[in-house]
Amino acid sequence: MLVFVAVKAQSTIQDSIPLSLENVWKKAAVNSKEIKRSQLHSKSGSEAVKNAKSKQLPEIGINANYGKLANIPIFNEGILHHADFIPLEDHSIYGVTLDSYFEIYNGQRLKTNIQKESVKQELSKYMEEETTLSIHFEVAQAYLKLQLYLQYEKLVKQNVHQSEARLALIQKLYNGGVVLKSDLLRAQLLLSKQKIALTEIKNNAELVMQELNIFMGNPDSQKLKPTDQIGFQQDRKTMTYDEYVHNAIDKSPLQKIANQKVELGILNIAALKSDKLPRIGLFGEYSYSYPQIKLYPYENAPYLLGVVGVKLSYSISSIYHDVHKEEEAKILLEEEKIARENVEDNLRKVINKSYQRYIEDQEKKEVFQLNIEQATENYRILNQTYFNQLSLITDLLDADTQLLQAQIDLISAKIAEQLHYCELLKNTGDL
Repeated sequence: MLVFVAVKAQSTIQDSIPLSLENVWKKAAVNSKEIKRSQLHSKSGSEAVKNAKSKQLPEIGINANYGKLANIPIFNEGILHHADFIPLEDHSIYGVTLDSYFEIYNGQRLKTNIQKESVKQELSKYMEEETTLSIHFEVAQAYLKLQLYLQYEKLVKQNVHQSEARLALIQKLYNGGVVLKSDLLRAQLLLSKQKIALTEIKNNAELVMQELNIFMGNPDSQKLKPTDQIGFQQDRKTMTYDEYVHNAIDKSPLQKIANQKVELGILNIAALKSDKLPRIGLFGEYSYSYPQIKLYPYENAPYLLGVVGVKLSYSISSIYHDVHKEEEAKILLEEEKIARENVEDNLRKVINKSYQRYIEDQEKKEVFQLNIEQATENYRILNQTYFNQLSLITDLLDADTQLLQAQIDLISAKIAEQLHYCELLKNTGDL
């Protein structure tokens, strides 16, 4: 019974799951560890903003102490002579203090810090968007690659069956002394190469399936069956290169990240400037203590004391301590501005590359479709002429290889077209 259950479970894992690219994206959004990590980072940014805002609330503290006093020595004749001790009736000392402070002016420190944390939160959101787009593109790459390998496998399998049937006919002709042994050996060699290629294609498909399974949180050995059709079934509206670049600068998370880093650099300079301004706040203190030794005359009794007022503080050393910090912040700001320009340059470069390849793939499809028609007719003619002893085996095998290559080229162009289109969407923030 246990063996039956184990076999049944194994067969369940091995059954192929029909899967569209959209479904893979949805599962990856839930199971991708990189996306989860970026989401947690974004949540931590939200808490950091709340923490910065909470600093606007008054500071309230309480402290308590208890101790024992020693007898107090009095050196009437100097420290080198014998001391007289003042006897204490009660050696205990204790107190409880409640204090508070509310800042009413701090040179915009708190406001600037809140703005910095808000910018960091936006930065983490854009980083999450970029991570999601990158995962979407990686998933699309793997999905399209799997489609490609499965189509390769289908074509090569058909080619192997065709080669086996052709080899059987050549074997009969060789047994009858009609063709040379070299013809038989060449046909056998081609068949062996095709079988090796088929094995490699199957292994590549298995590797890509594992990659997709990891994205979706499935077992590594789970079989997958892509359901999306290969190639675009209708003409897609293609924007111009300038329109793609405009979209990228407007919506690309990479561009938004670069903008936020520049904004953060500006706020860092503002924060350093605010450190040179004074701080003004209201304070209050209420304490219960024993004994009364703060005010004269002293009393060996507990007492209550309350104090309220205004506190002004100013760090004079910040005038010369922060000079180099400000210069460093200004240099870092210029660095971020240059980095932003570099991001825009790179976006234009990768978009132009994807755009040109996308247009190129569309042109290739038409050429490769014509190549298939020509290669099919060429193979048909040579197949007839060879078995009528009017052409060489090398011509027939070359025609077979050319037909297979033409079919592979067309599928590759269709997959490449989809991939480059996904790349355009990724770089413009629309994938």
